[in-house]
This record gives sequence, structure tokens and C-alpha cells, in this order.
Amino acid sequence: MVESQNSDKFEMLNILKVVLIILSLLLVYNYHKSPPIVVRIQHPKFTLLGPYNTTEYEVDDVYDQLIDIKNFTFKVNPQPCTGYTYGLLLVVIVASKPNNFDKRTIIRETWGRSTDSTKVVFLLGDPGNLTLARKIDNESLTYGDIVQGNFIDAYRNMTYKHVMGLKWVAYHCPTAKYILKTDDDVLVNSHELRKFLGRELSPWGAQDLITCSVLRHAIVQRSSSSKWMVSEAEYTGKYYPTYCAGWAVLYSQDVIPRLLTVAQNIPYFWIDDVHITGVAAEKIMVDRTPLLSLILSSRRVKLLTSMGPEYAGQFLFGPPDLSTDKITEIWKAIPE
Repeated sequence: MVESQNSDKFEMLNILKVVLIILSLLLVYNYHKSPPIVVRIQHPKFTLLGPYNTTEYEVDDVYDQLIDIKNFTFKVNPQPCTGYTYGLLLVVIVASKPNNFDKRTIIRETWGRSTDSTKVVFLLGDPGNLTLARKIDNESLTYGDIVQGNFIDAYRNMTYKHVMGLKWVAYHCPTAKYILKTDDDVLVNSHELRKFLGRELSPWGAQDLITCSVLRHAIVQRSSSSKWMVSEAEYTGKYYPTYCAGWAVLYSQDVIPRLLTVAQNIPYFWIDDVHITGVAAEKIMVDRTPLLSLILSSRRVKLLTSMGPEYAGQFLFGPPDLSTDKITEIWKAIPE
């Protein structure tokens, strides 16, 4: 009798253990299954347009001048925006190094596919190498998406490239409602971005929109060991103005000609993020709106690729410094 009671108690304890284990697993599952709370744009510094308050903007600019380059020309100048009478939702200008053929190819095969609402072009300077220049010419003939200027493509010429992108949009794609400037080592969630622009913002565009990963109170680097080292002769202040991390900046149509006018008429500064989204943006009095969790972090990349999109939350683009393999891996993890 005693043995039977002990046996019953033992079985009951085992059942309770099993139930507790199941409950614990359910709690863990539900915790991870529930998508994170997505923080959309908070405290926007811009206004949205409707069908009756859209407008066109004049360009106050010298076409054949690029900041202090007086004889500027587009060596290669595609026209993907021609024929879109009612405009495009989005044009993406991708800063790329001349020899980054593999990165441009991966972008074309993944997030950078042109559609009726989106066009993607790559911004290049002159490689200063005849063999490389011929390869770029062939690439341009094949894909028709290279915008190339006649300045030397170099690390300290990044501002020329960014301002050239603004100039190209202002003259050759002025009806694009939104403009994304990015780099060739960044992934753009193009499906989500188009939905975000057309549904959460406005298909008719916006005014005073510069949104990005916002940097505040950044200290000017004076150490010669830093690749961002800036002398006092180049920049006298101790801190930079509020500016955007330049690997992904989303502009509204109206700020492009305004930024272009200012950037063309202030002394050249080689850090384009600061020059355009900091100094020039302050001169046209446009605040920068943070994108917060809509930028994918490295931690969320791991969640996305290992566990699935429901664990990483919604995002528009990021992070920077991705390899071509990583761009492909992330792209495959994003649902169509």
C-alpha cells in the first residue's frame, strides 16, 4: 500500500515536471514568436503632400560647375526617368567605387532592380585608369545605370560624388518624389521602402524631408591615426553640426535643388555627410529626422538571417559595410 502511494506520488511529480517544461517552452516560444514593437518615425520634422499641393522646383545652379570644378561634365549620363509623365516614387543614387563591379552586380540582382516606380543609378568618378575606364564604359552600355563625372574618383572626393548625385537628380530626374542616397555596401529593403513611402508617408511626396541615422555633437577628429582626421584649416570648430550618416539618407524632392544651390556655393569639405546633410541642411533650415528602428542593426541582421523576418522587425535599410555575400544572405531572408 505504501509502495503504491509512493509510486503514485512519483508519477504525479513526473507529470508536474512535464507540464512545467511544456509551459516554460510555450513561454519562450511566445516571447520569441511575438515580433518586436516597431518604433516608426517619431516627431517628424517634415510635412506630407497630397494630390493638390504638389509643386515643381526651379534649379538655381550652373550645370557645368561642380563646387570648385569649373568645367564639370557628366562623362556618362543615363536617362532612366524619361517618359514617366507623372513622376517616379523613388530614385536611388548609389555612391560606388569604380572597381566595385561585384557590388553593383549584386545590387542589380537583389534590391536594386528597377521597377515602374523606382530607378537605381550608380555614382562614379573617373578611375584614372584606361583599362578600368573601358570596363566601366562596357558596364554602362550593358546596364544603362552609371552616372559618371569627370573628377577623379578618390576618397577625399566623396563630396563631389554626392553633389553630382544631387545635380543629376535636379536636372535629369526632377519628378522623383523621394530620393535615397546610399552606398554600394548597404542593403535596402526595397519592398518595404516602397510601401513605407506610398502608404505611411505619401505617394505625392513630402516637404523638408531629410531622414536618416542622425548624428549629434560629433567631435571633429584631429588625430592623424584616424581616417576621418580633419585639420583646423579644413574645419575650425570642435564639433560638427547635426548631420546624417551618409550611407543611407532619404530626401524629399524639394530639398534636392536647395541643397545643391548651397553645396555648390560654400567652401569644399571632403566629408560629404557633414558638408551636405550638416552644413548645407542647416543653411536651408531643414531638420534631420531620425529613422530609429527602421534602420537594421547588426544584431537584428543575425535575428533575420538565423530565425526569420518576424524576429528582426520591419526595417528600410542598413547596416553599412556589408560584403556581397552578406547582402545576398539578408536579401534571401526578406519575404517578397
